Amino acid sequence: MTTTWLVVFASIAGLVLFAVMGTAGVLSGLALVQPNLADLKLWTLITWPFAYPQFSIFDVLAIFFFWYFGSDLERNELGRVRFAWLLVAFTAVLSFLTVFFGAVLAPTYVLAGLGMLEMMVVLLWIAQWPDRMFMFNIPAWLFGVILVGIQLIQYLGYRSWVMLLVFVVGLGVNAFVARQFGLLDRFSWIPQVAGPGRPKAAKPAKAKKRTSGPTVVTGPWESSTVSKDEQRMDELLDKIHAEGADSLTSKEKKELMQLRERRRRS
Repeated sequence: MTTTWLVVFASIAGLVLFAVMGTAGVLSGLALVQPNLADLKLWTLITWPFAYPQFSIFDVLAIFFFWYFGSDLERNELGRVRFAWLLVAFTAVLSFLTVFFGAVLAPTYVLAGLGMLEMMVVLLWIAQWPDRMFMFNIPAWLFGVILVGIQLIQYLGYRSWVMLLVFVVGLGVNAFVARQFGLLDRFSWIPQVAGPGRPKAAKPAKAKKRTSGPTVVTGPWESSTVSKDEQRMDELLDKIHAEGADSLTSKEKKELMQLRERRRRS
């Protein structure tokens, strides 16, 4: 099971818990909502993305968009384990910011549901591939600007200063976090202190020509299949990174799947 699907199933379970526990039960047991710092329930720092004190079509859309964009990031950039750690890091950042700004600015605050985490994943996807096209030939970067504008207007209109700061500061901090995972290469001004993200396979060194000495006979023990497979996989992954997964032809997609399967068996 992928990390994306695991989060989706956990969110569906959260909706079921809303039906069982009701709004009061979810707010008191799962959501990150506290009157003061002394009453903070530590487990809510990680359960809030699956806490639904209410239910609407927007919750369903948040789960869908998380699945759609998260699956692409997990499949083409991070893999299951690294995507899971990225989500843990994003959740920790948003939890800390909520508690901090809540303690400073407001006696009460509420962070619940997948919406905030989903927004971070969607905007990360857009920042990773800003030139991809949505429906009506809308570029991804413009879609991202619209999403950010909608969120800012909502927080300003509701005078939700804590969530406004969590959203704005969270975008910046999580962009730094994503950079440490090897994403957002085009934003080179964001410091990367944790080393490169996705390691690239070393290309095989070219054999030097011998002018004298014995000739080495190549046998079955000196197969170059692995190095050629890694080199070809790097070429396909670089193409995805530069132009997006949709740039691959059906033949190249099939080839990439075969290379991954061969690498997994080796």
